[in-house]
Amino acid sequence: MRLVSAVLVFTLVVALGVGATAPTATAADSSDSLAQRTAGDCSFPVTRTDATGTAVTLSERPERIATLSPSAAQTLWEIGARDRVVGVSEFAGYLDGAASLPVVNTASGGIQSERLVALDPDLVIAPGTISNETVATLRDQGLTVYAMDSPATIEGVADATTRLGRLTGECAGAAETNAWMRANVAAVREAVDDDPRPTALYVFSDGWTVGADTFISDVMTAAGTRNAVAGVVSGYARVSPEVVRERDPAWIVYNSRDGIPDAAAYRGTKAVQENRTVEVNVNYLNQPAPRSIVRTVRTIATAIHPAAVDESSYVPRSAVESANATATATATPTPTDRATTGGGPGFGVGTALVGVLFALLVARGRRR
Repeated sequence: MRLVSAVLVFTLVVALGVGATAPTATAADSSDSLAQRTAGDCSFPVTRTDATGTAVTLSERPERIATLSPSAAQTLWEIGARDRVVGVSEFAGYLDGAASLPVVNTASGGIQSERLVALDPDLVIAPGTISNETVATLRDQGLTVYAMDSPATIEGVADATTRLGRLTGECAGAAETNAWMRANVAAVREAVDDDPRPTALYVFSDGWTVGADTFISDVMTAAGTRNAVAGVVSGYARVSPEVVRERDPAWIVYNSRDGIPDAAAYRGTKAVQENRTVEVNVNYLNQPAPRSIVRTVRTIATAIHPAAVDESSYVPRSAVESANATATATATPTPTDRATTGGGPGFGVGTALVGVLFALLVARGRRR
């Protein structure tokens, strides 16, 4: 039953083309209608208002793109724009081929302005961690900079993916990537829905954690846990030993770089004493991007709910590609078809649903 439900959710996600939740208009999108964004208009010139309130215009598809955060780079890799990336941040080196690109932003030295300008990018993507003042300085140097917000939810990551797809001319790749991400999140949520939700604490950098208003907390919720410090911590903050002892999380989630602090408060938790800990690759856990969401949700859920989540619930990119191809071929009838059947929205979506479901079942059959 869980497998069938996950398939049906994924079918709707791909066939409707906008994910399980339709895009929501935001202040930075106010110039666009919902119809424009869901219709897949990916032409240029395009103007978008960024996180600084600045209207950024691209007259042509950007052929040289610099990313100042690993999450933006990961997103461009996923949506199909990686071959146009000419500069990356220090921690994007794990992406295939990124290690050979110039590094334009480091943890120790910050943005390498001269190197960035020398790359002559058509578009620079700046994360929410970079100040408005720094963005303004880069613009003063003649660079076209689009500043992003920091996503606080999984759907915020989907919205950022849609934005980057539109700015780079990879709208179809962004839609496909979001369909893949949402399908896998939906499959895990469905699988763990009937299981108890233990408390979990994410700890990093020697005692820091996340509140309920972060994408990491949303990921933990999707994976079938309850944030142990929800209501106590806001955003990203250092958690005191007293709070760790008081909350006594059933599970501790940590990243592959930092580990769990070697402190009495953590050693005394049920999680550590009963070996209920989950390690997640630091490249994914801390980066709000599609691949990060899929891998982190599945890693946490598989560890905490092993009887509910296994390989059979994973939706591969190949299934999304196959389903999209089927939906595209069946959802838009020829003029003759319209004359014969009457056409209309119901025909397109209904036929697409059948095609997508068939493609998904075939894809799943190949894995067994």
